[in-house]
Amino acid sequence: MQPNLYKVEILIIGNEIITGLVPDTNSGVITRRLEMLGIPVTRHVAVGDEEEDITDAVQQALARVDCVILTGGLGATHDDITKRVLAQMFDSAWVTDEKVKRQIEKLFRAREMETPQAAYLQAEVPEQATVLYNAKGTAPGLLFEKDGRRVYCLPGVPLEVEYLLETHIVPHLEPMGTVKMQHRILKTTGVPESTLWEEIGPVAALEEHVKVASLPSHLGVRIRFTATGKDWQETAAKLDAAEKLLRQKIDHHIFAVDDETLEDRIGNLLKKSQKTLAVAESCTGGLIAHRLTTVPGSSDYFLEGAVTYSNEAKQARLGVDPALIEAHGAVSPEVAIAMAEGIRRQAGSEFGLSVTGIAGPTGGTAHKPVGLTFIAVSGPQGTRCERFLLHQDRVRNQQRAAQAALNLLRLYLFDES
Repeated sequence: MQPNLYKVEILIIGNEIITGLVPDTNSGVITRRLEMLGIPVTRHVAVGDEEEDITDAVQQALARVDCVILTGGLGATHDDITKRVLAQMFDSAWVTDEKVKRQIEKLFRAREMETPQAAYLQAEVPEQATVLYNAKGTAPGLLFEKDGRRVYCLPGVPLEVEYLLETHIVPHLEPMGTVKMQHRILKTTGVPESTLWEEIGPVAALEEHVKVASLPSHLGVRIRFTATGKDWQETAAKLDAAEKLLRQKIDHHIFAVDDETLEDRIGNLLKKSQKTLAVAESCTGGLIAHRLTTVPGSSDYFLEGAVTYSNEAKQARLGVDPALIEAHGAVSPEVAIAMAEGIRRQAGSEFGLSVTGIAGPTGGTAHKPVGLTFIAVSGPQGTRCERFLLHQDRVRNQQRAAQAALNLLRLYLFDES
């Protein structure tokens, strides 16, 4: 690494992090954001809520880097000691910040609650620190500076970390960056990683513009592009060029970019066509409907979801013929088709989506193993049904079935658009 780069170290404080009770998501968020500014993060360090450990970690970090960003331990409970430790390290007296006090009272008024006396402790701040006002919580951030080095102290709540990072730290540190760095993530699903990259082929042409990374999970493969340049216009142009090349190879597998979700994409397609949807679920237990309704404005196109878990529910709610279940079983293409057509008919929607399967770990047979799932989509152009054989634990099988169902619906809607 070049020695003249402005370097940052991240220090995560909390016994809950050390013990694994709470995952550390803040380090990744901060690192990715600073990378975009061309500022390298050299270490992620985690320590518990012990004064000596915190002091040692901060002192060691300041000996290595220009800036330390610390999260956690700024609350008002007995184990939140970070603010006190930093005040001692920087030999600071205490003052009451009236603006913080007013913000705390405003937050509790918005919740229609009296302000607890303990909350006012958040307004007591080290005199040597610059207060980083926090509109998302009761604990303000703090900035200590000495000999050209900085220590930013943030609360541990991820929402508050992101707010303080964007509002205070990024504007402070952006001039320190040497280059601009920007990521773009193209999300795919329904195709194994090896098959996907076989379709893509050599990446030399892509890497003329960006660095390429493959990020697989049980729900699909994310392809991350990283572009660097002298300004945001240059990085955006490189990302656009790389995305255009990739879409020429696998556009049908890409369902979203960056923060967009599969359910966002489906919502956009349904809104564009002014069509409606209803869902009948068995093995996924309402997971598909839940995902669809996380999208703001989904009431414009999502009419209803039915969890028809038992055979009796499939018959009574969806009108599935008992003879069909008797002949083929509840987990069959015939029943999946009947479910999709039944919910579409009962709800009066343009599209019906259904899923039936064996999530496991029990219930499978040699003929119908655990993970066997049938998904059907019914619409104006007819009904399409596909077979899936999932092979993980119950929860992941349910998640993968919901993902596969939404993707099948996306492809159906895309073909109709």
